[in-house]
Amino acid sequence: MTRRELLRWGGSSLLVAQLAPSRLWAATTTAGDATRRRLFFRPEDLPRIRANARTPLLSPLYQQWAASAPTVLTAAFEKFEASGDIIRDFATVLFEMEHSLVVQIVEPSPARQDSIINAIERLIARPHWDYFRDGSEVIGIQRASFATVRLLFAREVLGDAISPDLDKALLAAIAEKGCLPCYRTVQDMDHPELASGWDFDEQHAGFYDISMARWPMILGANNLRAAPTGALGLGAIALQGHDPRADEWLATAVGSTARFLQLFTADGSYFEGLSYLDYSLRTTLPFIEAHRRNIGDVNWLSQVNFDGMLDYVMTMQMGRTSAGDPDIVNFSDARRSVFPGSMSLIGEYTKNPLAGYAAQHAGHPYFFYDFLWYRPDAPSAPPRPALLNHRNDFNWIICRSGWQPDDAVLAFKSGGPANHEHADRNHLTFKAHGERLLNDHLGAAYDRRSDGWMMRLTRGHNAILLDGKGHTYVDGVEGTNDSQAYANILSYEDHGDHVWWTSDATPAYVIDNYHVNQVLRTVIYAKPGVIIIHDQIRFRYRAQTVDARFFPDNVDGLARLAVDGPRFTLSRPQAQLHGLVASDSAAAPRRAKLEVKPETGDFPCVEVHSPSALSHQVITVLTTTAGANSPAPEFSVSQNDAQWKVTVGDFAAEITPTSFAPTIRII
Repeated sequence: MTRRELLRWGGSSLLVAQLAPSRLWAATTTAGDATRRRLFFRPEDLPRIRANARTPLLSPLYQQWAASAPTVLTAAFEKFEASGDIIRDFATVLFEMEHSLVVQIVEPSPARQDSIINAIERLIARPHWDYFRDGSEVIGIQRASFATVRLLFAREVLGDAISPDLDKALLAAIAEKGCLPCYRTVQDMDHPELASGWDFDEQHAGFYDISMARWPMILGANNLRAAPTGALGLGAIALQGHDPRADEWLATAVGSTARFLQLFTADGSYFEGLSYLDYSLRTTLPFIEAHRRNIGDVNWLSQVNFDGMLDYVMTMQMGRTSAGDPDIVNFSDARRSVFPGSMSLIGEYTKNPLAGYAAQHAGHPYFFYDFLWYRPDAPSAPPRPALLNHRNDFNWIICRSGWQPDDAVLAFKSGGPANHEHADRNHLTFKAHGERLLNDHLGAAYDRRSDGWMMRLTRGHNAILLDGKGHTYVDGVEGTNDSQAYANILSYEDHGDHVWWTSDATPAYVIDNYHVNQVLRTVIYAKPGVIIIHDQIRFRYRAQTVDARFFPDNVDGLARLAVDGPRFTLSRPQAQLHGLVASDSAAAPRRAKLEVKPETGDFPCVEVHSPSALSHQVITVLTTTAGANSPAPEFSVSQNDAQWKVTVGDFAAEITPTSFAPTIRII
């Protein structure tokens, strides 16, 4: 055994020993025959799975998949064989196979069965399933893991339709082209110092211009640990009794899953945002569920706060999109909500009725697990009132007027760095009357060579620019990994319909701007539609400008912006956001836009510009009204010595600046 192998095996064995002291926590189902273990569903689940395809939530997705003829899978494979493109065309093959398998469960047909078997035969004949390499060795991150899981699912769906010879070849391919590359990946993540050097294969070398020197460490601490780990674990369970390496692979997967679950905070929050929680759940939960069914020697329910995870999912909701899908607080690279099957399975684990509510109201159907796990009749209860104002363990603050689609939601990003982050400290988003009046842009580029990379920077957010520049961020050489940008919540007061806080982003700005002395943003939210922002900026030695940007949603080109002296308006078809600016430094609003090419998008904003000075106090009062042409309410700002008084209709507040967080008093 080499030193590398010894270190790898020793590390996983130690963690497994810590996790599995007894069978006290075994699942109620007993292990089946290792030669044909059920990983995904049992025969008695078939009526429920078929019924799920007819539910209002899943029927549209099922009908879309069922509309594809069996020949679509064959055509997708032919395109992949012609191109060899593992990143795009191979992924399409695997998605089409997944869809065909679900349709085969619900409406089995000989033609579809034949097309799936043909795809299996062609898949296992491929020399490799991934485009990542560690030196000369194939490693598996997303594509090899994706293929492994879909082939295991196919094996379970088709059952005896797969001949003994094909089944033997299938398991051998899963071991060599799926599990072994995934095992290498996980071991490199556990022991980055022993990796030879990750890279893309020759055909895909130009996909990114990126340095992977630290990727084993970086990816080992984010959602991409979950993908190879989950596939390795599922494959290992299936291969026990068939491959002598299966026990070691299973131990490695158990240890790596436990390590991944440590990325969740005590309150169940996930640092990469809701979309990457979704990805992590669809790669981790299948292994946890299969392990509970077939092995049962780890109390997975004690490894992470599943109840808190449900709270996290619901607090990150933001009504519905124009297409009727769940809209989310899309901090950083988040784009979509969770899949409902994951919520239902967590509900089975926790018996928490919030899971049933989350599946129905936050679930965005997308994966085959939705049909396997969804429980339309599960107990359902809305989030508890305490979650209307929520500060999670990452110092993200989300406040709302209610849980209906048109209720107002204000979200604020403080806290530390994370993979897939943007340069968005002290950034806020606001949705009311079904409109994103302060928007967090979707679709920022992952590749630094793209013009869309600009959308990741502070200047693309509802945040502060100092001397025309945002706070520190990565250069993209290693991808979308975490920066050194920190912000801290100095004070937070929750009074129900009135809530306020102060966030200090000085550490995020001072790294690239030596003259920064203080960057504080205080937000007062009077529900449902009044927001008061107090920006307190100080420099040392050199006076600088301050700009506070406010972007409405303009993905459809329907945003309208107007500036009139100290006042401005951001208009959307269903609502308006009215603004009033006051300061001690002659700050005034002006029209601006994110500096990108037209083909990247049109992102107009109002920019509150404060001329060069050593000290800036800028008050921006925002209030919303329904309708595209609704008049602004009466609102005003006055200053008496150091104290500011803000009045909006019947609401009034006093802000008294200090050298620390200002003092707030609701009048």
